[in-house]
Amino acid sequence: MRPPRGAAASTRGALLALLVAAIAGACAGGCAVRSGSGGDGERTLRVFAASSLDEVLPALIERFEAGRPGVDVEPVFGGSQLLATQVEEGAPADVLLAANRAQAERLGAARLAGRLLPFATNALVAVVPAGSSLASYEELAGPGLRLAVGAPDVPVGALTRAALALLDPAIAEGIRENVVTEDPSVRVVLSRVELGEVNATFVYETDAARGRAPGGEALRALPLPDSVPLNSYVAVLIGETGAGRGADADSDADAEAFLDFLAGEEAQALLRAAGFRPPPPAPTGRSTEAASS
Repeated sequence: MRPPRGAAASTRGALLALLVAAIAGACAGGCAVRSGSGGDGERTLRVFAASSLDEVLPALIERFEAGRPGVDVEPVFGGSQLLATQVEEGAPADVLLAANRAQAERLGAARLAGRLLPFATNALVAVVPAGSSLASYEELAGPGLRLAVGAPDVPVGALTRAALALLDPAIAEGIRENVVTEDPSVRVVLSRVELGEVNATFVYETDAARGRAPGGEALRALPLPDSVPLNSYVAVLIGETGAGRGADADSDADAEAFLDFLAGEEAQALLRAAGFRPPPPAPTGRSTEAASS
């Protein structure tokens, strides 16, 4: 893909600054125990989550807190790669909900992940306004179109590139030539078509369902071939060597309980209702625990 035009680089910097500020605000005054309106002894569980989970996660948190009195879950949303970087740099997180396994495994390789749990999948689609004349993904290779994709290190961007590699080479090249911006999160990618800045974007199936075109009409998904892989969402238990972890046994138990909750029937039903697909089957003979070497 040719270098993006416009403000993609400045957008990435601005979002990173906002993410750092959000993390600092969430953790101001101490992160292990909340001393404010939640009451004495209320424990705070810090969950960093991919931005594509921002609609379903509040409902998941509400159900989890109802079943675990005394725990207050604080979410911080952002691009998975930015969140993983913040964990590596010492941001106090207990759990990371990454939008692909690569970001989870990088923390495992850095000995910052104590457990990896795939808990959902999502499909990549191209989206256009409902009134668009575009009827198939092949037409996105036509001349004069403007397309938005995720940056290469963003899960949705990595999946888009994997998808293009599976398409007819001529169609894939035409699509690449039409890309005008590479953005730092799926939310920014989606906003490009919502604001009318581009003709189409590549986002997740769940984003296509929630997005709206400039006039308020729904977006329309252009399915990709079945050969395009799903992306896997992976919950990461930040290991004891991670910042903010290992402070007390209750905090560790709360984080473990949250991962167990995500794998349970109640959470899985909420994820399905939000449009997410089931997690991939566990590979035979492989563990969800992080590697120890």
